[in-house]
Amino acid sequence: MRPNTRTKTKLKRPPQHQRASVDVDIESLLSIENRCGGCAQGERCCCSSFDVCVTPAEMKRIIKVLPSAAKFASHLRTDGGYDNVFDEEEQGLHSIDTTEDGLCLFAYRSKRRIHCSLHSAAAALGLPLARVKPKVCLLWPLHFSEGEEVLSIHDDALVFACNSGTEKGSRELCRGFVDAIELVYGAGCGDQVRQAAERGERRTRLAPRH
Repeated sequence: MRPNTRTKTKLKRPPQHQRASVDVDIESLLSIENRCGGCAQGERCCCSSFDVCVTPAEMKRIIKVLPSAAKFASHLRTDGGYDNVFDEEEQGLHSIDTTEDGLCLFAYRSKRRIHCSLHSAAAALGLPLARVKPKVCLLWPLHFSEGEEVLSIHDDALVFACNSGTEKGSRELCRGFVDAIELVYGAGCGDQVRQAAERGERRTRLAPRH
């Protein structure tokens, strides 16, 4: 990886899709509201706080849209074509490289905010986000608890301006979480979690439908 002036807290690892089911900590999800409009300059940004890991399949999909992503993040272009944006972490797992100041190479600045060129490329090409963006980025600030496959809210979520605490006792799940779970685990999974929250359940178990 390129030299980095800041220390990343941990890796964003892909969800373990080989499992037949995934437990969701509904109470954790109900504690946060997430609204992302791009990080303002000076705000802590998830694009510079974590190393994003991708699977071989995700890496292939990203490489296909590099030309479109480079239209937004021009630094992805080199004299020989496009920058090598991946660094091997372990067998079958790569992380996305960062700039010298720690920002994800797919991030770009526009109107004083940080945006994702993969997200913008997907919109420009008319592709579903799940066909382009890494699943860990689609799920953020959801992640898996250490040592077990339980989908919950990241411990540091509230230090990011895109997240805010919800009113105690609310059973209304953030719409963005519902959409993200649908994208990553399949049609109906997000609604399953939403309905379980409305019924007062503390956990639910998903059977991924991809």
